[in-house]
Amino acid sequence: MLGCGPGLGNLFYLADRLLDDNRARRGSALSAAPVTRPFLRSELTQQLYDMYGQGELSDEVFAAFKSLAERGVLRPADLAVHRVKARRRGPRLGGGETAAALRQVQVRLAQLEEAREASSRILADLEEQMAELEERTTDKEQAARELVATDEEAARRLLMEKADLEASRERLAEQARSLRDDLARLDDLRAQLEAKAAELEAVGAREELAAVMNEEVYP
Repeated sequence: MLGCGPGLGNLFYLADRLLDDNRARRGSALSAAPVTRPFLRSELTQQLYDMYGQGELSDEVFAAFKSLAERGVLRPADLAVHRVKARRRGPRLGGGETAAALRQVQVRLAQLEEAREASSRILADLEEQMAELEERTTDKEQAARELVATDEEAARRLLMEKADLEASRERLAEQARSLRDDLARLDDLRAQLEAKAAELEAVGAREELAAVMNEEVYP
């Protein structure tokens, strides 16, 4: 097994949580609806990600078990069966385990990049709408100032509309701040995964070299 297994599992977990959070935040970016968070991490979930990071679970099995964990019906026996199968299977030939781990990292890098692009587009839209609301707020205030001497009731209505616009802008600003935080977290995690990918590529190269040398010694 890869010596970096548990660490890789942790990175996969962090990536999935961040992607889930970001997806929910983008979905509610233009509303005041609260962001619902995915399942909390448990010891069983930790084992699931560790096994995935160590190459003991295929992408398909991991996805199925992750769905069970999110619904709270994943059992220790489910993982135990696959752990025994992985041990019986033993080390994969030709660096297969390393190659599989590298593919998993690359998939998450692609997902992070997709999430970053989508978040950036939504953030740009939010900032444009905030600017429009700011302009309308200024216009309402100016109109109220001009009317207050001749029509106090109309001026009061304009100020109430101004307050509504300010509240709407603040809601958008809160969503924008959350998306900026997400972008920073996405970049940090991307850097960690890129470092892990480089590490796995180096491990894979050494495994290939060792295999070639072994063939030369034992033709």
